[in-house]
Amino acid sequence: MPVFLFFLGLAMGSFLNVVILRFNTGETLRGRSRCFSCLKKLEWYDLVPLASYFAIRGRCRYCGSGISAQYPIVELASGFLFVSLGWLYFSEASFVAFDITMARFLLVSIFFLLLLAISVYDLRHKIIPDEFSLALLVVALLRTGLVWYIERSNVESSLPVDIVTGVALFLFFAGLWYFSRGRWMGFGDAKIAFSIGLFLGFPAALVGLLFAFWSGAAVGIALLVLGKASRKTEVPFAPFLAFGSLAAFFFIYGDTAMMVYRYLFGI
Repeated sequence: MPVFLFFLGLAMGSFLNVVILRFNTGETLRGRSRCFSCLKKLEWYDLVPLASYFAIRGRCRYCGSGISAQYPIVELASGFLFVSLGWLYFSEASFVAFDITMARFLLVSIFFLLLLAISVYDLRHKIIPDEFSLALLVVALLRTGLVWYIERSNVESSLPVDIVTGVALFLFFAGLWYFSRGRWMGFGDAKIAFSIGLFLGFPAALVGLLFAFWSGAAVGIALLVLGKASRKTEVPFAPFLAFGSLAAFFFIYGDTAMMVYRYLFGI
């Protein structure tokens, strides 16, 4: 199962790269990929996720121009994401309600894949497309609806709390954007913050927010110390929101430390 999920994740990461690089360029998702330098259409053996990049040593087979490291990084991130979520959802007990487990796995996987795409696009273009934000919101609503369906007999359903959490995160980031006139935060961050709050609920969303600001501060300080940025340098915040959300999800819902311990020691 982990091997299958890893290769499935690599394939999804390869598709994400196509979406990220072709979005808003006038190109469709159809058609074979090509080299951006010599425009040569790539053969199937040039498009094997991860393997092709290292086989040709990160350079186009036809013109020798460098290929962005984004390709293997996104593919690896997606592969490890699928394996990690597989550990969480496909335990021995999960097969009691396999249909529900599969639905939850798919929705969570798609949600974090969208956050990965948003992060990379934000790093490349300093903007979060509305289409990506809307897709993230739809997945968050679907997962919230699924959780509500599972908990519908529970008087203390988490649905109201999840909605309030999403609204609170949106207002927080929208306030930062408004009062700083866009200097501290972009409005796109507020849009995806609503989806993250709705998806994670309380207190996971708060933990994710803390992780995001801590990691963002650490990277910002490191860039200043290394001379790679100044105080006026614009640093996209979506990657930190994505990292914080994933970390909070596994620490609160996945009991990551215990899963790793059991995997390493075969318990």
